[in-house]
Amino acid sequence: MDLVTQNIVASFRDEETLPLDINESVLFEHFVNYCVISQNYGEEFDLSDVHLGGGGDLGIDGIAVIINGTLVTDSVEIDDLCQMNKYVDAEFVFSQAKSGANFDGSEISDFFFGVKDLFSSKPKQPRNERVKEKEELIRNVYRKSALFKKGNPRVRMYYVTTGKWLVQSGGNRPMVRRREVCP
Repeated sequence: MDLVTQNIVASFRDEETLPLDINESVLFEHFVNYCVISQNYGEEFDLSDVHLGGGGDLGIDGIAVIINGTLVTDSVEIDDLCQMNKYVDAEFVFSQAKSGANFDGSEISDFFFGVKDLFSSKPKQPRNERVKEKEELIRNVYRKSALFKKGNPRVRMYYVTTGKWLVQSGGNRPMVRRREVCP
């Protein structure tokens, strides 16, 4: 991670009062989750409500389930919003964070396959408890499909890395693609 990014992430750690001894990769996951979810959800939220991480996470570091403009954390909230609003406007936000200098395209594929497996009717990959909780929320949303008055749920996926992806463009010139997520 470059010096500028390190300092931005350290400032984020201080603002969020995260422990000083937090693992750097976990800190970066929290930072990425905050950045991408804040772009899609304008209210404050608890980082622990969206963070997955660890084994059995399907290659996904964060999931936000947003129903009718509210970030939900349990099925009761979904049921209450459906009963109150009489419709479901759903959005699922997924993130994967890589803070290493190297870029591995196969990790992007793992992320996409993990999200696909999460929505599968016949899942193949093991899940940790946090993923199982998010999966239940998603399945509860789909049980309410009759209330999709504004269209099917939107899925937003963010793969964020500090590495560089070099691709060839029209010859032997390398081209670097990079997109900033958070200032």
